[in-house]
Amino acid sequence: MQSYLSDLRFSSGRVFMPFQKLVGENFEATTVVDEVEGTDLIDLDGNRLQDISGSYGLNVIGYDRYKEMMQAGCDTVQELSCALGPLNMPMVENIKMIAKISQQEEVSFHMSGTEAVMCAVRLARFNSGGKNMVVTFNGAYHGWWDGMQPVAGNERIPGDVLCLTDISEASLRVLRARSDVAAVLVNPLQCFHPNSSPPSDLALPSNSRKVKDDITYYKEWLQKLRATCTAAGIFLIFDEVYTGFRLAPGGAQELFEVHADLVTYGKTLAGGNPVGVCCGPKSIMNRSDPDKPARVAYVIGTFAGHPGTMGSMNAFLSWVTKPAAKKQYAKMHSDIEDFVSSTNSAMEEAELPVRVSNFQSIWSMIYTQPGRYHWMFQYYLKDEGVNLSWVGTGRCLFSMDWQPKDFKKLTANMLRAAQRMKDDGWWEVPSSDVLKTVGKEASLALLAGLPKKILG
Repeated sequence: MQSYLSDLRFSSGRVFMPFQKLVGENFEATTVVDEVEGTDLIDLDGNRLQDISGSYGLNVIGYDRYKEMMQAGCDTVQELSCALGPLNMPMVENIKMIAKISQQEEVSFHMSGTEAVMCAVRLARFNSGGKNMVVTFNGAYHGWWDGMQPVAGNERIPGDVLCLTDISEASLRVLRARSDVAAVLVNPLQCFHPNSSPPSDLALPSNSRKVKDDITYYKEWLQKLRATCTAAGIFLIFDEVYTGFRLAPGGAQELFEVHADLVTYGKTLAGGNPVGVCCGPKSIMNRSDPDKPARVAYVIGTFAGHPGTMGSMNAFLSWVTKPAAKKQYAKMHSDIEDFVSSTNSAMEEAELPVRVSNFQSIWSMIYTQPGRYHWMFQYYLKDEGVNLSWVGTGRCLFSMDWQPKDFKKLTANMLRAAQRMKDDGWWEVPSSDVLKTVGKEASLALLAGLPKKILG
């Protein structure tokens, strides 16, 4: 399939760069899923894989629950077919629920998280009084739009985006000093790995992967950032495409107790269907200039508010706004903490160099010793019946349907995979000379992928 599907050809190269060609020629990492049952994916050959990919962030409540919501959504809007343009009752109800959850006045629907971010940035600039600069922070991802993705993945470097250091007093001083900043765009997921991209087997030459499991410091930072933006007349945008409805029913705003000027959502909000949502006050969501009739902010999309999406979204929002949902979030987080503790104890007792660390239901596998072949762990895991996302062991996700037996099974699968790697000799610590070579390879591989404009 890799020879036909360009997306798959790109995402299948999820190994440390010096080994990509070798792995591509000798391994077929593609999984063709036939059905989903509980926490398992079942492929065409009947093999069951425990899914810790979380469907790129979408799966918060469990695949079987989403099946029910998607079916309920279809049943609700069956008579509407694919009628676009007019409002429908599920959409009206959704708007009211989203406005309450986001603590915002108005809502705008889109087809993806990237589109929702595009909407937020365009409206922030349009209503900022002539300011165009948007500030982002190191390592943060805000979709693939080249207007908001400097450096990696985008060779057209935008001149109206300024990337600053996260959790830095110097960055706050920059915001106070500049008069051209329209908005600051924050991805709250960065509290797990500040100032760095998501952990990935693509860029893992040694045991350099680091994550944070204490969020107190980030809450304090966001509150300082909120105060600075307010004083400087800068809009604060929370990109909650990934964190919204995963961290808590009210997302990062609820978890960190910080109110943003604009909020974007995506992923799990639509109860299993694709969606993007932008929320904000009337003053920022405004798309026309009363003093200049020809000046408008063109933000629109044909499939925004599709009846099928609105139906499944209605089922999800009706669930997440009930008091029982908070208890389910709390139970999920408690179960995950138990998994982290028991898995780390088991790995330590077996003298295996693997540990796990989590931020709510988002977690990562980390390593206690240097090595050149940590990226191979993902293949041993798959052979033991574990499904990962394209970044491999760096970012994993749990959903609410995981039961104690599922967690125990995963720990056992991970232990077997790690032990097999040990038996095969792949955990051996390289000499200091080899480690220097690995670091050089990593640097050269990174530089080779950067645009000439960045390299000078």
